[in-house]
Amino acid sequence: MDHAHYFKRNAVYKVEENEISVVDVHENNTITPLDPWMGAVVSLADGQHTIAQLIQHMTAQYPNGAPENLLKTLESVIERLTETDVIELTLRPSILPYYLRLPMDEQDPKEATQLMINDGFLKPPEE
Repeated sequence: MDHAHYFKRNAVYKVEENEISVVDVHENNTITPLDPWMGAVVSLADGQHTIAQLIQHMTAQYPNGAPENLLKTLESVIERLTETDVIELTLRPSILPYYLRLPMDEQDPKEATQLMINDGFLKPPEE
């Protein structure tokens, strides 16, 4: 895995207490809670940081030394999240649209929905 790649969210997410979930806006806002490792990566996937920076950040969370398998765990989490299209790896930094930048509960629902429709991220409701 190339640690120079940037990583960005491709999914709407929600933060409730300390739990991060992915929200499937295409399936009636189905909420899928993520394990803590996946949640951490999704919450940090702002399109402005590289995988190397993620590793550095996560390593710093362990003042007495990071777990031996930290790198392997993070790479596995990133692979699973990219396989399910929750995050995407890019060669350059990206600016996320409003509806992916903030947790769902911090967004204006009408504005987020309209922007998703405008961007083709969400189909308009059938009349």
